[in-house]
Amino acid sequence: MSLASGRSAKQPGSYNRPVDAVVIGGGIAGCTLAWELASRGVKTVVLEQAVIAAESSGRNTGTLLSGPQTQVVEMLDACAAIYEELSQGAVPFEFSAIGHLLISEDQASFEAAGTVADRYRAAGVAMEKVTGAELARDHPRIGFKVAGGYSVGRAWTLEPMGATHAFAHAAREAGAAIRTGLRVAQIFSKGGKVQGVLTDQGIISADLVFIANGLWMSDLLRRTVGDGPLPSLPFTAGRGWLIQLGKLDFELPWIVEELTWPDQEELGKRMSLAGLADVAEQRDDQPAVEAICLNPMRGGDARLGASVQPAFRDLVRNTDMASRIASRTLRMLPGLGSPRVSNVYPGNRPMLSDGLPVAGKTDIDGLFVHGGMGSIGMHAAPATARWLVDAVLSGDGNPAQQWLRPERFPGWGR
Repeated sequence: MSLASGRSAKQPGSYNRPVDAVVIGGGIAGCTLAWELASRGVKTVVLEQAVIAAESSGRNTGTLLSGPQTQVVEMLDACAAIYEELSQGAVPFEFSAIGHLLISEDQASFEAAGTVADRYRAAGVAMEKVTGAELARDHPRIGFKVAGGYSVGRAWTLEPMGATHAFAHAAREAGAAIRTGLRVAQIFSKGGKVQGVLTDQGIISADLVFIANGLWMSDLLRRTVGDGPLPSLPFTAGRGWLIQLGKLDFELPWIVEELTWPDQEELGKRMSLAGLADVAEQRDDQPAVEAICLNPMRGGDARLGASVQPAFRDLVRNTDMASRIASRTLRMLPGLGSPRVSNVYPGNRPMLSDGLPVAGKTDIDGLFVHGGMGSIGMHAAPATARWLVDAVLSGDGNPAQQWLRPERFPGWGR
């Protein structure tokens, strides 16, 4: 695909010169794209309606964890290498390898976990069994009250706000421009080729446009004019709650996660919302998952979650979830009763029906999607951005990983 459009330096109605690429969204999905594009010489501008990392990219547990799916492990390994590369750059951010402990509260769930452990191993992840008695004996300060668990290979902790800003800074260093507080109202195309975007301040012409704005992706697919609108994607605004703990008064050697969190495919199935019946029955007030996920940050504090429920973007319910997470944690990890709580907050997670991200081309030449990261955005976006940009600049615009492509959904095949 050629980046040369042959446009004049300024078109009627535009307020600046054409750019090669517009990235819509300043979260982890957009900032990683901007870095990949700009570092390869593509003139790039990021347009963010609020501020960098305003939504899920700045409001998550900061965990990079293995799962029992080969796709998840592939993304995790690729992302860990990219974070390591970026951590040597100009903007320091918290990033380091850490242990990962999966726990089961009762004996029945611990015995059933053996099947899940086998799936982890089949995906190439090391798993080592440990009993609850051993955990209680070796870590008395935490006060484990669990049947047992598994020590898991491949896990990293990071501070998500700092990591997202590090990508943004690296993109600027490579020549990208980032404009915050600027909303994109429409994408426009002509003759099957993208022309640019309409913003609150006017038109920006571009040869390439990447929709990477999380929960607002469906809005822009609908508001693609000229050759649109495009088909919708099966998004749900999965919502989770997090508790920000102050400084821990003991050392925690792992991210502690309860072994009740499903794999991405099962999670996607639990997250579907459709018609008015779902609103009438308040299905968006019914959690799909609630579990412990405790991440000890390098600064000594910790983030505690996690939960996810099918949700509508601007309708907030399920406000008792934080207290349920706290009760669940104190039941299994009573030693966590002493640290102070500095904040409690919800966050939206753009989820797709199969639980995996989407990255690839649309039916409009030069228009691409990158999003649907759900609960694994920090451990997916750097890799999927790289694979997508590789495909745009040296392929047909669809990554080699077929499970990422939008054509896996009805209505998207050419």
